[in-house]
Amino acid sequence: MRKLAIYTMLVLAMLLGVASRAVAQKFIVGADFATLFDNTEYAAMLYSPRSETLFSSRLTPKLGFGWNERHSVILGVDLVQDFGHDSRFVSDVNVQMYYNFDAPRVKVFAGIFPREAMRGLRSSIFFDRGYRYYNNRIQGVVARYEDGVDSYVEFAMDYTGMRSEETREAFAIMSSARKSIYGRNGAGDMHLGYDFLMGHYAKDYNPATEDGVVDNIMLTPLIGYSHAFATGESRPSVNLCAEAKYILSLQRDRAKENVWCAPQGAEIMVEAEWYGAVVRNRLYVGGNLLSYFGRYGADLYHGSPFYGTEKGVFNAVELGYKRLFCEGILAVEAGVSIDYDGTGWGTRQFISLGVNFNHGFDIKK
Repeated sequence: MRKLAIYTMLVLAMLLGVASRAVAQKFIVGADFATLFDNTEYAAMLYSPRSETLFSSRLTPKLGFGWNERHSVILGVDLVQDFGHDSRFVSDVNVQMYYNFDAPRVKVFAGIFPREAMRGLRSSIFFDRGYRYYNNRIQGVVARYEDGVDSYVEFAMDYTGMRSEETREAFAIMSSARKSIYGRNGAGDMHLGYDFLMGHYAKDYNPATEDGVVDNIMLTPLIGYSHAFATGESRPSVNLCAEAKYILSLQRDRAKENVWCAPQGAEIMVEAEWYGAVVRNRLYVGGNLLSYFGRYGADLYHGSPFYGTEKGVFNAVELGYKRLFCEGILAVEAGVSIDYDGTGWGTRQFISLGVNFNHGFDIKK
């Protein structure tokens, strides 16, 4: 694995050097670094995931070239090391390689690229914090049209499982949109939007495996409001935001019941932020959105298992701190979440640090 990572970077450097002399105007070098500590204590809760501690670091060196100020091709390697893991080099190695088109209103990513390239589906309904860290890549395409800072619509496809003797075919088609509908004269901003995911979890090639196709569709139309309240000329504003969403899920296990089930619910989130300090409450009321979790678990569902509650309620109160430093290069987040699943209380403590450094150098002719 160590030799593979070294050889990959050497090959990438040679290829990019040849390509840059041929067509490029800018040579791009960069690196992403992330560390996550995530500790959960859920023993007193019935419908919760197991208690565990995740502690890991990831380094992603990148090389690339760009031309015409809008086009770029990037190649990189994800090097992941879980703390305490007994690997001789690193715990896991994965590749990133993608094309990026970056115009004022149109953004396109194609290939294997960071999940942060997608603006939507940030809720833990779709992807939990741990899943986002360990599955930080989208393998497919993202295309987005942006109308200003707050309004956009995007489409994405993520192919996560290539069918083989051991692996079931799996992919997800996703879409998201936000539209600012009110925001004049300092009265705050109101927006409408939606997040959509169609998950496809299919068969493998092993005839001994009893499996079939599972459909997992999730649609969450939403309305939100945010406003910054001034606290004085020399002090930062207090930012308040709220969001309400309706959640409709359509699920079908074609090999078992082969009928659609449609659990649904609603979620309200209220948040206050002042100088990086964040207080957030998230309340879910509704049915079990994880109909087949007992059969397929995290292979099918990538969001928080709390949405599988049978008591019709899940609430999380989060106290934390989140800020960007060094002109957005360094991101720090820490906090504790106090969770209730209708049967008991649990806590989650987390600390994350991310560094995103990418720089372009003009190539002299």
